[in-house]
Amino acid sequence: MLTLAKIDHLHIKVNDTAKALDWYQRVLGMVPDVRYKHLQDGPHGVLMLTNPSASVRLALSQDEAVIVPAGAVAFGVSGHDFMEWLDRLAVERVVSRDGQTIARDSVHDHGFFCSVSFVDPFGNPYEIVSYDHTWLAGKLKLKRA
Repeated sequence: MLTLAKIDHLHIKVNDTAKALDWYQRVLGMVPDVRYKHLQDGPHGVLMLTNPSASVRLALSQDEAVIVPAGAVAFGVSGHDFMEWLDRLAVERVVSRDGQTIARDSVHDHGFFCSVSFVDPFGNPYEIVSYDHTWLAGKLKLKRA
């Protein structure tokens, strides 16, 4: 039977690559993956970003007519890291889809996992998820989603 090994990368459209690079570096800690530098100047103009462990890659491409996808990219983290991500998103004044600044009361309790949803400056939706629900419930006042 055929199987898929992993998600290699996700394509993200932005209308200002320089602004996007600044946001993704500052907020998500992603940096250009030098192995893909040749793609920046190619016909598709893709800027490949990666996290420090190279487990996540996003392919940013500039498009003046950005159409925001209906779904969201969800990143999984531990409960401890989830708390740190909440604080980082708050410090960076990152907002949810409805324009509210992310804070500790932005967490959604899904019963056996927790999540926080936000958007980049171009409206691309993201979510950080942790399955350390019991640990997080002891740290946060959770509201059931």
